[in-house]
Amino acid sequence: MSHHEDFKDSTSKRHLFIALTALFAMPLLPMIMGWYTFFA
Repeated sequence: MSHHEDFKDSTSKRHLFIALTALFAMPLLPMIMGWYTFFA
């Protein structure tokens, strides 16, 4: 049981990091694509 909790904690941290990255990346994605089409 303890091992399962430990595994869940590490997965939770990974998911939190992915969620934060997506939170920042999603609104910036159209802007980055706009810059790419502007400079390319």
